[in-house]
Amino acid sequence: MPLTATTTDIQKSYRQVFNQAKKFGPVIILTNNKPDVAIISIEELQKLRLQQQKAEMADTLATIRSYQKDKKQNKLVRATSLASLI
Repeated sequence: MPLTATTTDIQKSYRQVFNQAKKFGPVIILTNNKPDVAIISIEELQKLRLQQQKAEMADTLATIRSYQKDKKQNKLVRATSLASLI
């Protein structure tokens, strides 16, 4: 279960909330008892960005491998429109 804090907590003791985010992970900020925003440490943000980059790279490489396989098997077709791809 993620840590939570309210907007009032931020107003009263933002440093404590920031320290919790650094020590324990993301802190979800509630506004009117509903999740509104999240506070995460810069290290956590960098880790998430790296994971995203790795996932995008893996997807790109998989697409290239699929293209190369289809090209080798002469399965490529020339598309005349977007509708012809569907």
